[in-house]
Amino acid sequence: MNKLAIAAVGFAVLAGAAQAQPMRGADPDLDRDGKVTLSEFKRGRADAMMARLDANRDGKLDRRELTAAGQRAGARDESRARGGRMAKMLSRLDADHDGALSRIEIEAGASRRFEAADANRDGWLSEGELSKMRRRGPRAG
Repeated sequence: MNKLAIAAVGFAVLAGAAQAQPMRGADPDLDRDGKVTLSEFKRGRADAMMARLDANRDGKLDRRELTAAGQRAGARDESRARGGRMAKMLSRLDADHDGALSRIEIEAGASRRFEAADANRDGWLSEGELSKMRRRGPRAG
């Protein structure tokens, strides 16, 4: 294999790895104390979702923004896009049924996910609990 082909393969692997972690890029342990608290988890999830998906910067994620995100995800994983993951997230988290997700609704979803991941009920997520949650796959909130 020539050097150009090796470089191309390496680049493709790195690019794929970067795309495979759409909401997980930031370290959820905001104060770097080795524990991820509910407050840190909610803030981190909401910040990541808003920064990544709120195209018009109005503080809400509407159906159009979520559909566009689902289509972008479809380029990486067609089965998730076809399954309507973003539409399911909207219907599950949209507590006031206004067709958009507010920061409060995203944080409520993150709270439920945190509670499900906190296996020993100690009020914080260990690296093991975070790893297990990530293996279960993407969830809303």
